Amino acid sequence: MSPSFDLQLDSARYKPGDGVAGTVLVREGGRSRSLEVLLDYVEETDDYLEVAISIPSGRLHEGNLEAGASFRFEVVLPPDGLPNFNSRHGQLYWRVDVKSDERGRDSHERRRIAVDS
Repeated sequence: MSPSFDLQLDSARYKPGDGVAGTVLVREGGRSRSLEVLLDYVEETDDYLEVAISIPSGRLHEGNLEAGASFRFEVVLPPDGLPNFNSRHGQLYWRVDVKSDERGRDSHERRRIAVDS
């Protein structure tokens, strides 16, 4: 069985240079090699999605995950980080990506965050 997560963030809005902090709650446990949080800057259009920047938290946990476990994290937005941007041609946005490294397909819980200049 693959792990699943609830992501709780300490804030709803951020500015460049802010720390993005929160807690990862393990809803369903399962096999995992490690758990980490990534702060991604994503470029997306109708037919394209690329992570332009990915800032890792470092490993929050190594080994299998138990239901009910929780892990605190903080990842800092770059001081020169660009704000989110939407146009009719595409979007640029920041997201928090909880990633469980597993054999085969990794488990993720992703959430966009609001970043203003």
